[in-house]
Amino acid sequence: MDIQTLLGITILAIFLLAFAIEFGSGRLRVSPRPGRDFLFTLTGLFSQGMISGALIGSAAGYLAAALWGGEAAGSLSHISFWIAFPVIFLGEEMLHYWIHRYAHEWRWLWKIHRTHHSAQQLNVGVVYRYNIFWVMLLPQSWVGAFAFYLGLGEAYAAAVMVTFLTNVLTHTNYRWDLWLRQRMPWSEPLWWLIERVITLPDTHHAHHAYGKGAHPNGNYAVTLFIYDVVFGTAKIPNRKQENFGLPISPRLHWAEELLWPLVRKPLLPRTVKAETPSGPAAAN
Repeated sequence: MDIQTLLGITILAIFLLAFAIEFGSGRLRVSPRPGRDFLFTLTGLFSQGMISGALIGSAAGYLAAALWGGEAAGSLSHISFWIAFPVIFLGEEMLHYWIHRYAHEWRWLWKIHRTHHSAQQLNVGVVYRYNIFWVMLLPQSWVGAFAFYLGLGEAYAAAVMVTFLTNVLTHTNYRWDLWLRQRMPWSEPLWWLIERVITLPDTHHAHHAYGKGAHPNGNYAVTLFIYDVVFGTAKIPNRKQENFGLPISPRLHWAEELLWPLVRKPLLPRTVKAETPSGPAAAN
C-alpha cells in the first residue's frame, strides 16, 4: 500500500472513530439541527475525496509537467525526513494562518469559509463542514500534491497527520483541556506555556463562538497558536463558550452555504428556518 493511500485511510479511520464516540455519547444530538449538520459533513467528506482532491491533483500534475516536464519527479527524495518535515509543517501552518485570516477579513472569501462557522454546536463533524470550494484554497491540498510529486510524501504525511489530529482535538465537543487543568491545578505554569504555542480547544472553541468568551476574528492558527501570538490575533479565554455558530445561522440557505458563489440566496426570513436538501430544518 502506498503512503498516500495509507494516509487517506488513517485519517478517515480516526475521524470515523472520533465521530462515533461523540455520536454514541449523545454529543452530536445537542445541536439544534443535527440532520443538517450530518448532511454538511457528508458533503465535505465526499467533495474533498471525490471532487476537490481530483481537481487539485490534476491541476498540480499539469503545473508540474509545464514547469519541469516530468524531470523533477522524485527529485527531492534525497532530502532527510527531519529537514523536510519541519519545512513543510511550518510552511503549511504559516500559509493556512494567513488564508484563514483573510477569509475572515475579505467578504468574498468569508462567504466561502462561512459554512465552517455556521454550525450551532461544535463537534468533530465540523472538521469536514465546509463549502465545496474551500478545500481548493487550503495550502495542505496543494503542498501535498507537489510534495508527493517531488518525493517528499513521508514528510508531508507526517505534517498532515499532526494538523489533522489537532483539528480533531480542537473541534471535539469534549473540553478535555479544561478537564485536565481542573484536575491538575499544579500544572498551570505548563498550560500557560502550551496554550501560547499550540492551539487548544479553549482558543479554537472561542474562534467558533460568539458572545462571552468568543473570539471569532482571531485565533486563526490550526496547530501553531504562536502564529496568533506573534501576529496579534490571539485571545485566550480559559472558559467554556455558550453560543456557537453565527447569529444568522438559522437564516442561511443550505445551497448557498455549500455552493457559493455558484448559488446565491438571500437570508431567509427570521420566522422561517433554513431548509435542508431533505426538508425543513424544523424536522431536525
